[in-house]
Amino acid sequence: MKKGVVAALAIAAAATAAPAAAQQAANEKGIYLGASGGYSVYQSSCENLVVSCDDDSTAVKGFVGYRFNRYWAAELGGGKLGRAQGAGDIPGTGPGSFEQKSYGGDLSALGSIPIVGGLSVFGRLGAYMTRTTVDQEIPGVQIHDAKTQSGFTYGAGVVYQLGFVGLRAEWQRYDNIGTPGIGKDDLDLFMIGALIQF
Repeated sequence: MKKGVVAALAIAAAATAAPAAAQQAANEKGIYLGASGGYSVYQSSCENLVVSCDDDSTAVKGFVGYRFNRYWAAELGGGKLGRAQGAGDIPGTGPGSFEQKSYGGDLSALGSIPIVGGLSVFGRLGAYMTRTTVDQEIPGVQIHDAKTQSGFTYGAGVVYQLGFVGLRAEWQRYDNIGTPGIGKDDLDLFMIGALIQF
């Protein structure tokens, strides 16, 4: 009698575990879509200005990716990456203003390490293509500069996957963004996002 009860419980447990394992396996492979928002910081764009300058702003990105398994994924993303702006009186000249903006996209490989349950940490390495514009104005002079460029991007974060829905927080850096007239700078993004896997 006891052996029969144990066997019945084992069969029930296996029957319950099979759909859960199938769902987990399904979540480990496939296409996902998502969006993230947060803030960005240029590392040195404001350092040489003689007017007050704010080098952080909001940033938003959309992304689509493909998860090959629970450890590896490829992701394409893009959006508004950052802005630095300043204004004030230039000694001996008069009022002046400055604005630098970057937007564009990147293609990255993501490597993940599962921690516990649906929680994982991940690293990112890829390449970007961006457009950066700079507008400066002093009395009687307006300067516009723009540059489309490519380079490397990398970052790290944490993601929590609950079924087909995931939440993640990450840091991402774009190396050497800028224009010939202003010079190159590094841009950091600190983002919180959500994704849906199909």
